Amino acid sequence: MNAKLPSDFLPQSTELHDMHELHTTQDTKPFPTHLLPKVLGDLVKEVARVTQTPGAMAGPLTLGIVGASIGKGLSVEGHAGRITSSNIYVLLGAKSGTGKSECAKIIFKPFIDHANEKHIEWIEEELPELEVEKDRLEAEIKKLRENKKNSETIRTAQRNLSRIKSSIQKAPRFYADNVTGEKLAILISNQPNEALALLSSDARDCIDILGGKYQKNKTDESIYLKAYSGDTCAIDRVDRPSIVIKSPQLTVVWAVQPDKISTLYNNRQFTDGGLMPRFLAVDTHCEPVVRENTKPIDTEVLDKYESLIKALLLVLHGDENNVIQLPEDVMSVYTEYFNDIVKERQAGGRLEQVNAYAARWEENALRIGVCLHAAKHPENAMDQSFSLETAHEAIGLMRWFAEQQMQLLERSLEQQNQELEEKVLKLIEEKEGQCTKTDVARKRITENSKSAQALLQSMVSRGLLVEETLPAPGRGGHQQTIYKSFQ
Repeated sequence: MNAKLPSDFLPQSTELHDMHELHTTQDTKPFPTHLLPKVLGDLVKEVARVTQTPGAMAGPLTLGIVGASIGKGLSVEGHAGRITSSNIYVLLGAKSGTGKSECAKIIFKPFIDHANEKHIEWIEEELPELEVEKDRLEAEIKKLRENKKNSETIRTAQRNLSRIKSSIQKAPRFYADNVTGEKLAILISNQPNEALALLSSDARDCIDILGGKYQKNKTDESIYLKAYSGDTCAIDRVDRPSIVIKSPQLTVVWAVQPDKISTLYNNRQFTDGGLMPRFLAVDTHCEPVVRENTKPIDTEVLDKYESLIKALLLVLHGDENNVIQLPEDVMSVYTEYFNDIVKERQAGGRLEQVNAYAARWEENALRIGVCLHAAKHPENAMDQSFSLETAHEAIGLMRWFAEQQMQLLERSLEQQNQELEEKVLKLIEEKEGQCTKTDVARKRITENSKSAQALLQSMVSRGLLVEETLPAPGRGGHQQTIYKSFQ
């Protein structure tokens, strides 16, 4: 079966940066920087120039940080009242020493600086007051017990003390690095708005943990699935209190060496369970290059980017329930995109084998759209209409990500096709040299006869089978197509 991405899903135009040709292969299209708001597009170009890396490195990282900066501050309401937020999962592949850490350092900086400032502010201003209140309540409870006050008065004081102790454990955290799923759930539950970002310019350890490093080879992705969609999450352990998170939200921005991306895609649990389809994954194919004398990053471009991220953090990040209604024309564009993909996901379609991945494309296009809208209107995103232009830009970016995803899936798809073809050839051998599409479907090699037809036709086109149309036994003049091994 041909699982190649339909051409009409792909970007129709690209903006080629001078450095791209030094880093990309013929199979890798440049990142469509022109689809970003100007402040982000300028930043991506400057980072690419200074670090001598392709826009495919800085572009996805920048989108991820915008999503993290919005937090729960902005969502959109679309078809059937569905609410979609801004958090996205970005996975960037690049060889060691090709500039991914340098790119990430520039792009992450304003977000991390703000997070650290808030943490220090909490330690210096709020924590001392909480500690004083804790000491006061402990002394009060001791005195109440000594004076043998009624139990209700003591219980009230104890409840107040428990709340204070809980608040002391809830230092503001905007991001984390490599944590176990259970620790991640605790960190998210400790945040007032249950939102967090995972940021790493070398996510090797993060991926090892996901693969079961601390779980006796049991994968550790449950919280990632819940916190992508905002589903209620409850974690119960024998030796510690239960954790209940009402509406977790997680943003993931990881850069890692390409072999680790392969590890994730080759783990069927991560595909079947839905983790990898949630990721916007890209292998940059970036190679080391000879260093050139380049000017530092343009300070005006950098200042505008930093101002944007800080504005998003200050205006949106701490808020919740800011939902804007998508206009009818925008919903129509997204619906058309969704329906075009569905046609290719159906039995026998070109995307049938990657159905789990393609099913997320329209949703991720919406999430990208929220990021673009907020980046265009950081001070008053709630008051601005979500434009048709933004919808087309977001879908264009998603088309690029979809193509990168398909390239990463190519090897596993080839393996799946080979396994299916081997089963067909074995079936033909068992059935004395021939089979029909009905035989293939009944043997559960494919889900239905339409998928069986597509598989068999693919094998014919590749010279593995030959087909003949013959009268069907006992069915009058009805014709049937049989398939035989190529002799």
